[in-house]
Amino acid sequence: MEIDQNNLTLFLKSGQTTLNNFLLQHYREIGISNDELLVYIQTKMGTDRGALEPSTEEIGHTLGWSAKKVFSHLEAMRKKGLVNFKSRHAGDGKVTTELDFMPLYMALLKIKSSQDDTDDRINNQGMPSVDENNSQRADIYNLIEQEFGRPLSQIEMETIKNWFDIDHFKPMFIKAAVQEAVLNGALNLRYIETILVSWQKKNYHSLNDIKSEKGKHQQYKQLQSDEVIDIPTNIDIFNTDWNKFK
Repeated sequence: MEIDQNNLTLFLKSGQTTLNNFLLQHYREIGISNDELLVYIQTKMGTDRGALEPSTEEIGHTLGWSAKKVFSHLEAMRKKGLVNFKSRHAGDGKVTTELDFMPLYMALLKIKSSQDDTDDRINNQGMPSVDENNSQRADIYNLIEQEFGRPLSQIEMETIKNWFDIDHFKPMFIKAAVQEAVLNGALNLRYIETILVSWQKKNYHSLNDIKSEKGKHQQYKQLQSDEVIDIPTNIDIFNTDWNKFK
C-alpha cells in the first residue's frame, strides 16, 4: 500500500493527547463511568490544543451523541466533585466556561497514597497485593453491571466499595450473592447485601458452607412435600355415603 505523504503529514500534525496510566487503571474507583471517561478524553484533547472552552457540540459529533448528553456527563462529574466549572469574562464581554479537573487528579492521588500505605503493610504482613485487590473489585463491578444491564451509579459504586472496605465481604461471597439475586429475580444491591449479611452472621467461611445449607434446605422441603396427605378434591359431599368412613 502506497502512503500519501500529504496525508501522513496531516496525520502527524494532528498532535497527540497524553493520558496518565494511573487514571486509565483506576478511573472507576473514583466514580468515573466509561462514558464520562470518553468525555474527559475528548475535553482534554481540546484543552491540549489550546481551546479555552470545551465544545459539547464537537465532542458530541465525535462520539455520536447529542451536545445535551455530553453536557449531562460533565455535569455528573461536577456533582461527584471531580471537576469545577469556572466562568471567565473576556475583554469583549463574552463569558467562557473553563473546566478544572484538579479535583479529579487529587482523588487519584488519594488512591495512590492509600495504595502506597497498603503496600507497606502488605510487605510486612504477607497480605494480598493491591493490584490483586483492585482486580477483584473490578471483577465485581463488571459482574454486577453485566447482570444489571447498565452502568453503576456513583452511590452504587460507593456501596460496593464499602462491602470491601467496611464490611470486609469476601469477593467469592459477593459473586455468589449476586448469582443468588439473579436466580431469585431480585437485581438490587440491598437484596444482595441482605444475603451477604446473613451469611456473615452464620459465620460461613467457604462456598461449601453455602452449598451445605442449600442442600439441607432442599431436603427439608422434600420431607415436607412427602408428608402432605393426598386428599381427593373431587368428592361430592352431598351424595357421599358417610357410613363407609365410620
